[in-house]
Amino acid sequence: MIVCQCLATNEATIRHFATHGAVTVADIGRVCGAGTDCGSCLMTIRAVLDQCRDVELDPAHHTVHSIAFDPIAVGT
Repeated sequence: MIVCQCLATNEATIRHFATHGAVTVADIGRVCGAGTDCGSCLMTIRAVLDQCRDVELDPAHHTVHSIAFDPIAVGT
């Protein structure tokens, strides 16, 4: 799923950076630019980061694409 339309950043990219240390929306903006243009994706980025934190991904043992995630709930 595309998270940031402005910079064509997908959910897998956000999850990748989350497993490698990005914990805030600002971190994601610094590493890939997502969320730094119009801002309409900020809530979705936050939801993806929250879900990654809750699942506690271990990048040494799982690739981002091999883990099944629950649907993202934005604004709830």
